Amino acid sequence: MEVEEMVNKVRKEQGRAFDMEQLVRSCVGNVIMNMLFGHRFDHFNPAFQQMLSDLEELTASFLMVVELFPVLRFLPYFKMSLDKYSRSHRSVMSFIEDNIATCIEVSLLFISGTARYS
Repeated sequence: MEVEEMVNKVRKEQGRAFDMEQLVRSCVGNVIMNMLFGHRFDHFNPAFQQMLSDLEELTASFLMVVELFPVLRFLPYFKMSLDKYSRSHRSVMSFIEDNIATCIEVSLLFISGTARYS
């Protein structure tokens, strides 16, 4: 499904140059989300895009440097970066917890027989 989505978006560009980074990130993220939660997200879903952005922030951080040199955490630049890292981490965890709660809710509805199919 995601490959089809990617191909359609590339075709829409009709040979014009464009940055595929966001498209690839969204498609890969959707494959992972579908495996974890059983559904995909719209590529323009703000919560999904924020989670992808926060994950990129987490992976691009230089937390390892601070772990190697703990005294750096007291310097303003590193302190601000650690605060930003913490906010991104909380945001990603909140997104995941919300989707887990939704999956549990849907499962309980299905088990109780009150689930409605659309």
